[in-house]
Amino acid sequence: KLNAITDQTNIELQDALDRIAGMTAVKLVVLEGEGRAFCAGYDVGEGEDMPVRTPPYWRYHFSLAYTTLRRIWNLPQPVVAKVRGACLGGGMALAMASDLIYASDDAFFGDPEIKFGGGGNMFPVLQWIIGMKKLTELILTGRFVYAPEALELGMINEMLSASELDARVEQVARHMCLLPDGTLIRNKAAKRRWYEQMGIGPMLSSSEDNSVIGLSTSQETEFTRISKAEGVSAALKWQKSRFKEVGAFR
Repeated sequence: KLNAITDQTNIELQDALDRIAGMTAVKLVVLEGEGRAFCAGYDVGEGEDMPVRTPPYWRYHFSLAYTTLRRIWNLPQPVVAKVRGACLGGGMALAMASDLIYASDDAFFGDPEIKFGGGGNMFPVLQWIIGMKKLTELILTGRFVYAPEALELGMINEMLSASELDARVEQVARHMCLLPDGTLIRNKAAKRRWYEQMGIGPMLSSSEDNSVIGLSTSQETEFTRISKAEGVSAALKWQKSRFKEVGAFR
């Protein structure tokens, strides 16, 4: 499922980050997805093994999700996201919470949750990166941002071919590890304080609440009806064809 995130994924990520935070020998973290995509977002599948999505569940779900983002943001060590292919929804939030992002030229970013009636969970720091007008466009359309535009907007640090991505991230990581002891942790903490002074904490809380409200108050949609009757794949195909027909964004 292109590394789709579940609640268990968040629990395991938090556990890993907690352990890493106490490892002085770990200089930095590289966050990547297995295979051809970074992360397709949260698992929207239906079935007996999936939780019943009630308002109390959405509060629990997004509490887990935003706790993971805060753990990345507050991790003493820098986090470098290595992105290829889809980087969507909760996956995009993970990448944007990271300190640096290196992406392949086939990477694309966005928040499909908006097209499901959700409030969008784009990491709030984006307003300072791409500006409010562009962020407003994204949260009012749910459109994707492809790697060249993401580079132009400042969402990623560098765009490379798929064959160059691994070597480039390793090169950057080795460079960072050569800095004097304490430099990475001290300078990441300074960056974090700058964002805290601009209000990143309250904005995270507001974004979390908006995500909960968006999905808790959504009425049953044609997407969910098709999902139940024909499966999620059919619903996704239906949804994609509707927006493609309008053709406002590729």
